[in-house]
Amino acid sequence: MNNELTTEQLQRIANLLVKAYGHEIAKNGDWWFGIDDYDFNIHDFGDREGTGYYSVNVYEHNGQGMDNYTNEIDLEPVFIG
Repeated sequence: MNNELTTEQLQRIANLLVKAYGHEIAKNGDWWFGIDDYDFNIHDFGDREGTGYYSVNVYEHNGQGMDNYTNEIDLEPVFIG
């Protein structure tokens, strides 16, 4: 990976995505956004459904093509009110 980010940096990016796209995320319930070496999945599946809290999973690319990941990082949940 060229640009390894810390968990704190990834959380800040997720918070900015929620700030910018919160309405769209809430409307879809399962939302994806990709940057360089990472894909963000923000969703309200499972026990979070209907609570306003969304899980944030970040997938780190392994360089072997789309949907091939070396790592999954679970970030702190975000609230979309």
